[in-house]
Amino acid sequence: MVVELDDHHDSELINAGLAADAGYRGTFRHEAEQDLDELHATFRRKAHTAAMERCLTALLRSDPLWTESNLAEVRLRDLPDSAHTDALVSRRAALGLPTAPGSPVLVDASGRPYSPDDIPMALRRARATRISIDGNAHFCRGLLRTRYGDEVVHVDERPLIPLAVKEIHA
Repeated sequence: MVVELDDHHDSELINAGLAADAGYRGTFRHEAEQDLDELHATFRRKAHTAAMERCLTALLRSDPLWTESNLAEVRLRDLPDSAHTDALVSRRAALGLPTAPGSPVLVDASGRPYSPDDIPMALRRARATRISIDGNAHFCRGLLRTRYGDEVVHVDERPLIPLAVKEIHA
């Protein structure tokens, strides 16, 4: 059985690369300066930042005892049990960051806490990252709906495009 990408501007190139097991660099040659590992790491860091911002913003809105000035004191155990907290812990684990209940929440991608003076800017950057990711996701969902309409299947609120599989017998 062969699975082929269809309806993409590089379908032919990608399908040939898949068939040859060429990987990303082998498929895109001159366009690919490196493998996708660093790109994956960048997305993991951004996902952590966005998840951290969601949790901290929700905490600030729900509990008046927490303010921007004392966010450095927030620990994972202070966050409510929620899908946002679960996502943050999962993203921390993917980066190799501590997930123990006493771990500080507001940390950079390497796990270093921010100094109190750096918190306002760190929170603004985190919010900008989250808004960018959310906006991009919204745009992509809109494109999927426009292209595939009712054919798009939703699993756990994630759209999945239709997949056509061709059987090729040699």
